[in-house]
Amino acid sequence: MTKENYSTTFYKERLEALALELKKYTKRSRMWVAVRLISFLSIGVLAYFTYPYGGFSALGILATVVLFLIFVRKSAENKDQLNYVKALIRINENEIKGSEHDFSSFDDGEEYMNPQHPFSYDMDIFGKGSFFQLFNRTVTKKGEEALVKRLLNGVETPLKSAEAINELKDKKEWYQDYLAHGSSLDKEATEVSISDLSKEEYPAKSWMKALRILSPIIAFLAFAAYYFDFIGGIHFVVVAIIIFIPVRQSLKTTNRLHQSLSKIGFRVSAMQNQLMRMEQESFSSELMTEFHKELFESENNGKQGLTELSKLVKQAEFRNNILVAVFLNFFFAWDFRLLINMEKWSALYSAKVERWEEIVYEMEALISGANFRYNFEKHTTVPTLSNQKDGPIELIKLGHPIIPLQKLVTNDFQLSSIEQFAIVTGPNMAGKSTFLRSIGVNLMLARAGFHVMAEKFEFPNMKLYSSMRTSDDLKDETSYFHAELLRLRFIVDAIERGENVFIILDEILKGTNSKDKEEGSAKFLQKLNQLEARGIIATHDLSLTQLANVYKSVVNKYFDTEINGDEISFDYCIRDGVAKNMNASFLLRKMGLIDR
Repeated sequence: MTKENYSTTFYKERLEALALELKKYTKRSRMWVAVRLISFLSIGVLAYFTYPYGGFSALGILATVVLFLIFVRKSAENKDQLNYVKALIRINENEIKGSEHDFSSFDDGEEYMNPQHPFSYDMDIFGKGSFFQLFNRTVTKKGEEALVKRLLNGVETPLKSAEAINELKDKKEWYQDYLAHGSSLDKEATEVSISDLSKEEYPAKSWMKALRILSPIIAFLAFAAYYFDFIGGIHFVVVAIIIFIPVRQSLKTTNRLHQSLSKIGFRVSAMQNQLMRMEQESFSSELMTEFHKELFESENNGKQGLTELSKLVKQAEFRNNILVAVFLNFFFAWDFRLLINMEKWSALYSAKVERWEEIVYEMEALISGANFRYNFEKHTTVPTLSNQKDGPIELIKLGHPIIPLQKLVTNDFQLSSIEQFAIVTGPNMAGKSTFLRSIGVNLMLARAGFHVMAEKFEFPNMKLYSSMRTSDDLKDETSYFHAELLRLRFIVDAIERGENVFIILDEILKGTNSKDKEEGSAKFLQKLNQLEARGIIATHDLSLTQLANVYKSVVNKYFDTEINGDEISFDYCIRDGVAKNMNASFLLRKMGLIDR
């Protein structure tokens, strides 16, 4: 049996092509190192041998310096391309590892684990080996946060998102390129937000606008006068001091702007590359068309704003060298121009930057969905979510995404419009909890605008609440039973607030004795029935199944086991009715924990 959980043909073929690209850019990288070194050494050699020729020597040295800077830039461009190819290789290698159910290369979202969340802790959404680690393909911290927000809260128009994901799924190379450009920074470094820059103020005084024109004129005239011996060196120095006095007064603001622009420089470059990819690609889905208009077609759009901001970043970079900064401020009033240009940029674009970033990071969440759809296309579908609380629930061939396809057993499950609750019974290890989590994870995916692992998924658009994994809290002196009651109160509060919820419960009231548990569980389900709540509960308490004889809104389902001598087997298939076989004593004997 193959180890692959999904086809890796595309990834392997692309790796072969990328290996050639890597070889090409690695070879060029070595060449540029040699060229840069030779051009740098030639500056000193030229200065030594042409020194007696005065002005001609200076021109020759200047030309060599310019050539060296060009080579440095070309080398940097080659390095960027090399890193881009390496990022693509890493993306495809990680997908091949993922096909073997090794998702260790992807963030597991452990920091988002929250026992107080309505469902994520119970459903194992985050943590090592979690659903998030299987699904997540984001490459920036904010992209990851956008994905987490979608999964935990859902979206207003899930069908529109699913349509966009279907379109992106067929653009595999394109979205890998998008991710590769986004991964040009360390994930921690991408927490730097361009919108933070737009919220800061870097005021350009009115006198700066006058000196931006006047100061260079004075500087060039002074230099020409000195060069042609109309004024002496001391006079030239006096003029220079006068020019630099206002520059010095604005230095605190300019340095602060310089620092901010330096922080976002790489982020701006990465976003520009991502936007370039988006502009070059054609999209027809409604959501992607809307993104395209906002970024490229509207007035003062994202492409224009980032292009102008990139120029400001480069303008600030020239100040990194103190000698260059002195030269530029003397002849071109560089700092004044930087502040004035920043003020113009803020006036045009600051109100829109946050939305551009939101789209760019939202794309990573959509690409995660597209990648999931691509890998599991034969096993996923677009869900149907109705706005009717009592709408029918019909799940055909429902499976849990985290289970390898070779081991996956899918199930059908229905609740009619008059049926509110399903009680699921069955022996230990028969698949009850996994089935409950299959419903929960797929409902989460559906509400987040992603595809679900099912042949058909028809469900009311309901918020998910669950109680499956409750623990005590020694710090807060909370007993297990009290913690469980608080969780159930949390769920009932949501219903009484008018929220439209679907409830998943697994063996509630475990923290009390059998008689209390039996009576309490029955009365709690009766209360949920009176509140017209909908949901599913797994239990070993067969007495609860009697509620189906009292309420037409309650149905019984069960999982079974087969015991033949010393062997036990499970088919993990759900059935209508009540479980008759239990296996706790058999398993205890099998493990040697009780006498045969």
